[in-house]
Amino acid sequence: MNTKASRIKFLSVVWLATLSLSLCGGLAAAGDKPDDAKSKQTSTAGDFLRLEVRPIAIGHHGVGPNRGENPAIPIENTVESVRLAYSLGARVVEVDVQLTQDGKLAVFHDDFLADFTCIHSLTLDQLQQRLPFVPELRQVINVAREFNNRAGDDLGGILIVELKAFSPHCDPADEFEQAVVSAAVNEVKQAKFADRVIFDSFSPALLYLASQTAPEIPRQLDLDGLQLLTPAQVQAVTGLPVTIINKKISLGLIWAEIGPVFRLPGYASPEQFLITGIVTSARVVGGEMDFFGAAEQQQPGSGAAFVGAAHSLGFRVFADPANSEADWKFFASLGVDAIYSTIPMGVKLQPAIPEI
Repeated sequence: MNTKASRIKFLSVVWLATLSLSLCGGLAAAGDKPDDAKSKQTSTAGDFLRLEVRPIAIGHHGVGPNRGENPAIPIENTVESVRLAYSLGARVVEVDVQLTQDGKLAVFHDDFLADFTCIHSLTLDQLQQRLPFVPELRQVINVAREFNNRAGDDLGGILIVELKAFSPHCDPADEFEQAVVSAAVNEVKQAKFADRVIFDSFSPALLYLASQTAPEIPRQLDLDGLQLLTPAQVQAVTGLPVTIINKKISLGLIWAEIGPVFRLPGYASPEQFLITGIVTSARVVGGEMDFFGAAEQQQPGSGAAFVGAAHSLGFRVFADPANSEADWKFFASLGVDAIYSTIPMGVKLQPAIPEI
């Protein structure tokens, strides 16, 4: 596989070819307006999205990515990691979810294990027998609720739930998307936590289904720099074969499978990505480092221009990931509203957050 520098070079070329001054033109505003008549604020996802200070730290998988290689912090996407992130001052924490055979939601990053066993082929009990640290989403919601209740007039206990796109390996027939969205919506609503959750995904198909199933839960559409490349460029960067597919829910986009692990749409331009955000009624758009980094490396100011264009359309803009202070400062310089980061680093670097 090529180096990260090679990947950035590919993405930089594509950025220059696709960035358009028309990003701001001809598109309707996205997202709801603040409710000025609201007499008493409560700590909700809506309050988070209305904050006027930036950037706010989001605990990435809890206190940060860690699959066991760092014994100094809890394993990612666990109750312990989420609890520690909130305890260290994170107001917002993000976790990933996967569908199990018995229709429950396991908090785990990938939809298959190291031996390629698909999560949805195991019940939650079977998965936890193999990996005892994997929690169910409701356990994480309970932790978020605890800190949300403690927050009072302060922002706290907000949870971002990433709906992961299924891999071709585990969903070859493209048939599990509605099931995972329905499971997530049911879990959040049964917990009476819908106003404190944001659904996040790189898959606009999942967000479209979420918008139909639970329009009241805010959504975030993410962009990886790979999604702006041609199939040949993606193959050169990843070393994996790329196959164009007929996606069941395509939203007018060209979708591809990258080896056995990714099934995502490509975008002809950043403008098309923003239009897709509007189509899915997203409140937030998110960009990866290999999107923003490539843009700024080749053409300083272009990343900030994208953020400004998204803001003009009514979107909030989140960036991912900041694993160092240099990463954080880079994203902050672009004017983004929130940054997925390690904790407590992000808490120390974010501005003071006013009472809501």
